[in-house]
Amino acid sequence: MMRKLLSKAAVAAAFVLGLAVTDAAALDAREAGAVVTILEKLSAETGKTVFYDEEAAQEWFEIDDESSQLIPAAGFSDDTWKAAFDHTMMGFIASIPQAELEQMMEEFADKLGELGKMTPQQKQAAREMLRAEMGNFDAIREQGARYRSAVAPHAARLRLLSLQK
Repeated sequence: MMRKLLSKAAVAAAFVLGLAVTDAAALDAREAGAVVTILEKLSAETGKTVFYDEEAAQEWFEIDDESSQLIPAAGFSDDTWKAAFDHTMMGFIASIPQAELEQMMEEFADKLGELGKMTPQQKQAAREMLRAEMGNFDAIREQGARYRSAVAPHAARLRLLSLQK
C-alpha cells in the first residue's frame, strides 16, 4: 500500500518540483516501446518502481550498466536514452487525466501528513504548496503532450510500472 502510494506520488510530485527536461528529436512509438520494454525488464530485475525526475534516466542507465546492458543493446547511448526516457515519461504523464493527477496529489498530501505525523495546519500548508506548484506541473504536461501519441500504445504498461506497483 505504502509503496503504491509513494510510486503514484513520485510521478506527480517530481513534476511539481519544476524539473528540467531535455528537448531532442521527436519520440516515435517504436522508441517509446523500447524504453518501456527495457523498464519492464529492469524493474522486474530490481523490484524498483519506475518514476520520473531529472535523474531517473541516469539511475536506470547505471542500473542497466551494472546488469543486463539492455539499453546499449537497444541502440541507446547515455544521451539518447535520457531523451527517450524523459520524452516517454512526459508523454505518459500528459496522458493521465487532469482530475486523476489532482486526486493523486491530494492522496499524496494526505498520506504524507499521516506518515509525517503532521498537524492539520501542516497538512493544509503542504496541500497549498502542492497546489501552488501545479503551474510547473502543467507546463511539463504541456511539453509531454507532443509525445502522448507515441506513448499511447504503451500507456497501460507504464501505468503498471509506475502507478500500480
